[in-house]
Amino acid sequence: MWQSMTREELDRAYNNSLAVANSADIVQAWGEASQAIRATNLAHNDLPYGSASYPSFDYFSAGDNTPVVAFIHGGFWQNRSKSDFSFIVPALLSSGMSVAMLGYSLAPYAKMDRIVEDVRSGIRAVIAHVTSEQETCPDLWLVGWSAGGHLAAMTLDEPGVTGATAISGIYDLEPMRHCYINDKLALDVLSSKQFSPIKLPQTTGKTLDLFVGGAELGEMQRQTIEFAAYLAEQGAPGVFKNLPGLNHYTILDELARTDGLIIESLRSHLLESPAA
Repeated sequence: MWQSMTREELDRAYNNSLAVANSADIVQAWGEASQAIRATNLAHNDLPYGSASYPSFDYFSAGDNTPVVAFIHGGFWQNRSKSDFSFIVPALLSSGMSVAMLGYSLAPYAKMDRIVEDVRSGIRAVIAHVTSEQETCPDLWLVGWSAGGHLAAMTLDEPGVTGATAISGIYDLEPMRHCYINDKLALDVLSSKQFSPIKLPQTTGKTLDLFVGGAELGEMQRQTIEFAAYLAEQGAPGVFKNLPGLNHYTILDELARTDGLIIESLRSHLLESPAA
């Protein structure tokens, strides 16, 4: 268990980029593909919410009255941005789902309370934007990867959100408080508990699906396995799937390909009738 690890061991246990030898190449490819996709959507990029021009969201429409997927990026709450992940958009659009790419403030500029509130504000802004364009907002489904999985779980209770898919997420922040991630995040005992989904009631009645890769770090897998067990104890709806052979980065292929397991799960929730 993580409590018996030294600081150095715990740092390695949550260092996904170190664990995947070609992670830098993967992330570079994501960025290049995302830049090209965003270039086709200039009028709907960087739509601000809040009191300033940042944070903001990008909106990619699949047409009126299509379900909306709101994607929350990862980066341990301190790295990357929404603009790095637009490579997932084409597969979702071609499946008939509109996409909102949510931005949020990062540590050390923002602490966890501000980060969570940013995501909540972003969800409300997306709903308001879609409603202004077509009078109503269809189902809004959250999808989060890594730190974004944590943020999806934390904001599932927002009105207008019908469910969420959390991919390779962090659900207990206490280990974060004792490793390198906290150098910028600045969690204390109270905030660690207050913002850990596994330590909060899960009583929304909304579906929360969990995915993790079978080739991910042991601590990343443990986080999802234990949260899945906790959700089951709470009677919360949702499925848990450990996808063999996938690491913390290649698991997003299952969202970026039209035949990916994660995108098929989203279609089953958002596009198929209950009788299908």
